[in-house]
Amino acid sequence: MSIAAQVRATALLDFPAVALEAGVDPYAALRDAGIDIALLSRGDMTIPADRVAWLLDGVAERAGIADLSLRMAMRRRLANLGVAGLVLGQQRTVRDALAMAQKYGHLLSNALSLTLAEDGPIATLIIGVSIASSAPARQTRELAVSAYVHLFRLLLGENWAPTTVYFAHARPDGPTLHHRFFRCPVQFDSPLDGFECPAVDLDRVNVHADAALASYASLLLDSLPGERPDDAGMVVRLVHALLPMGRASLRNIAKAMARHPRQLQRQLAVEGTTFESLLADVRSDLCEKLLKESALTIDAVATRLGYGHPSAFIRFFKQRQGMTPGQWRQQHLSGR
Repeated sequence: MSIAAQVRATALLDFPAVALEAGVDPYAALRDAGIDIALLSRGDMTIPADRVAWLLDGVAERAGIADLSLRMAMRRRLANLGVAGLVLGQQRTVRDALAMAQKYGHLLSNALSLTLAEDGPIATLIIGVSIASSAPARQTRELAVSAYVHLFRLLLGENWAPTTVYFAHARPDGPTLHHRFFRCPVQFDSPLDGFECPAVDLDRVNVHADAALASYASLLLDSLPGERPDDAGMVVRLVHALLPMGRASLRNIAKAMARHPRQLQRQLAVEGTTFESLLADVRSDLCEKLLKESALTIDAVATRLGYGHPSAFIRFFKQRQGMTPGQWRQQHLSGR
């Protein structure tokens, strides 16, 4: 059984200050989201990811600040990464740091997945966010993408910027800080959450790296308690990230996990599931969320779910729900 998605409490270190600036009582908002206020001073503790999602999106909507997560990101410090920040900040290259981020991701948030795709001179970082289907995801996505941009700047200098940033959600109304923070074009309604940068940046040397300190910090992290995601949980997170690009195949996901496809299938069988079952569950989970976005056509929803043709999506949906996507959308949107 997959481990419930969690976020390290340090991710919310800057939330109180940003909420106060927006005229919102941060402690009342935390209580409303079911988050113990004491956790913010306990960096070793975790918070259910869906509660963090409800907290951030709820405050952003009430205060009318669509860029809440970016305001938090602009205050971000190495302390937000906890002890893991020591390891990441001392890696020789960004590529090394990304590998370590994957290794110790369970100590930061097991709701995230990272896939690196290189196509000639361009590198694309695809960031997947896996939380409860009923929870909003805009602020969580933006916080996750900004965290990886922050990691690049930690290693390559504050002047570093990606070439393009992508978000799957719609462009917010009114002015925001997106361009100021990312310093590059930001494309909304995209098939992925993540960003592009020159591939050469991955192997640029971090002049401040300290191999001895990195080794010590790694040993410290290895001694920390923390649940590593099982294979089924990791597959779910990677499917979330790769579906919109049509790349959520067994072969691609096994490759991202450094496994042979048959080896991954055997391990999933041990955990009582299959790749096909997990893929279908993620699609079912996502399609309802996407269908509630009335601006998306049925064809667009099918594409976001990795279907080559809408008819395949419609067949899948009817098997699961007993009605077509259009009928389901009409029923639920009229109910709203």
